[in-house]
Amino acid sequence: MIAIDLGSNTIRFLAAAKNGRELWEAQFVVRTAENLVATGVICDAALERIAKAIGEAKKRFDFSNHTIAAVATQSFRQAKNQKEALKFLRDSYGVDFEVISPETEALLAARAACESAQKSALKPPFITIDVGGASSEVAYINGARFAYESLSIGVVTLTERGFDDCFLYNAVKRLEVFKEEIRAYTRPNALIATAGAPTTLAAIKLGLTYENYDKKIVNATSLDIAEIAHIKDELKSLDRAEQERLTGKDRGDLTITGAAILLRIMDALDYDRVIAFDEGLREGVLSRALNCGAI
Repeated sequence: MIAIDLGSNTIRFLAAAKNGRELWEAQFVVRTAENLVATGVICDAALERIAKAIGEAKKRFDFSNHTIAAVATQSFRQAKNQKEALKFLRDSYGVDFEVISPETEALLAARAACESAQKSALKPPFITIDVGGASSEVAYINGARFAYESLSIGVVTLTERGFDDCFLYNAVKRLEVFKEEIRAYTRPNALIATAGAPTTLAAIKLGLTYENYDKKIVNATSLDIAEIAHIKDELKSLDRAEQERLTGKDRGDLTITGAAILLRIMDALDYDRVIAFDEGLREGVLSRALNCGAI
């Protein structure tokens, strides 16, 4: 089984045997949401990057004997050329992407992050934050009990707006409804963050670079507000080359924006600490596929 998570910034691949044993993984920055705010469409350059990434993945791993479960998220949800873009990718490389709803995205990512957290001896309930490229999903999960809020802010789209702090503040205000919804639930034992920005911040805290990033080391790393703010300011002070040494190519500005989004969400939820986990939507997609499509 091969799971593919086509996000608004990164495309992530994960291959596993039928028993769930991981065989191979890879990810590529494709900036699916490039110019999406301004144009309303997924641009040709982004589609070419996605196609190139799929081609490169197929060179690195033999797809032929594996069923593919592929999902696309916010960029494709809002793109006016969604059908044409999906057809291009299907015709070019035979990958048929399912455009999932915000609720499905939040649930699959939350379940995967929750499972990883429990392996690290953390106990539910949890609130999870999935900081994406064009949207960010916040979810409460405790067994079958689930609530979520999808925020219209992401690292690519907010960066392209020139980092509009007022826009960020107003977008996060939607969490007031979420907080009211979960008020009667058992209080979460931890706030968990997944996706590229939180895990990159955690890696930097641990002294790792992009080249020696190791999710086994990064998982369960705790970050408080002061640490996130410090790393954000440190990244802003570095030149592009040094940023990319820590964050990866073309990810320095996105990590800075991601830190700002994370800080704003933490403040809105009244948490001063978050725990980073690498597992998220990609792993959730794989789990759903291995369990015969059950969400």
